Amino acid sequence: LDAELSYVRNDVINHYALSFNLLIPSETNNLHFTWHAKSKVEYKLGFQVHDPMAMALPQANISLQGEVPRTLSVFRVELSCTGRLDSDVTILMQLNLTINSSKNITVLNFKRRKMCYKKLEPEVKSPTADKNSSKTIFDPVNAAPTTSTRVFYISVGVCCAVIFLVAIILAVLHLHSMKRIELDDSISDSSSSQGLSQPSTQTTQYLRADTPNNATPVTSKCYPTLRIEKNDLKSVTLMEAKAKVKDIAISRERITLKDVLQEGTFGRIFHGILIEEKDPSKEKQVFVKTVK
Repeated sequence: LDAELSYVRNDVINHYALSFNLLIPSETNNLHFTWHAKSKVEYKLGFQVHDPMAMALPQANISLQGEVPRTLSVFRVELSCTGRLDSDVTILMQLNLTINSSKNITVLNFKRRKMCYKKLEPEVKSPTADKNSSKTIFDPVNAAPTTSTRVFYISVGVCCAVIFLVAIILAVLHLHSMKRIELDDSISDSSSSQGLSQPSTQTTQYLRADTPNNATPVTSKCYPTLRIEKNDLKSVTLMEAKAKVKDIAISRERITLKDVLQEGTFGRIFHGILIEEKDPSKEKQVFVKTVK
């Protein structure tokens, strides 16, 4: 994951991030975690592996019990496969945090998955076999196929079978998509004909200025809304859409972002301050949602 993933920010646990069971590439053997505490916080670290034959118990470069550092620090967790067998290993790292009292314990569970593969051991030839092979006379006419030749033919056969199966799957998917496109075209044709014969008077709310979770505003001020006919949605151009949204658009310079209230993988909700357009000395509390 080429991004910063915060599990705890400003003493608030991000349970949404903890719910992810992230997949670790097979070539990655180390995980790095950044942490620090503003006050005294004691920790206890533990690991669980569901398949000990495929992966050894993870090792950390810090002690399994101690105090969280007061300055920003990084600790490493090593995930090493044994190479005995192929397996999709599930790893659980549990971090128990104790604040000021033995009763106030916070438990954080970090879930990870990693594919471990079996190591190929090279063949070891015995000295007796070398002596006997030196005395053996090679007969090119009656010689049996070598192991490498057999492996080559088997590999070619497997590749041909895989290519044949892939071709069949692609053909089935292509036919299925063609039928789906024809069905969608027929449905769109029928719906468009109905729209021409019977103009709809229903309207749908396209944009609206709401607080998070669509809560009702506290004040009785009427917020501007934008309504567009259902039949006109496909015909609206970019310039027309910008012109219609212009009435409810707010300049970025009037908004100041403050604390992060909620955070997900693709967006955040901030607490912010909005400056009045007519009177810059007046401010109001707002919520701002960003999406990436």
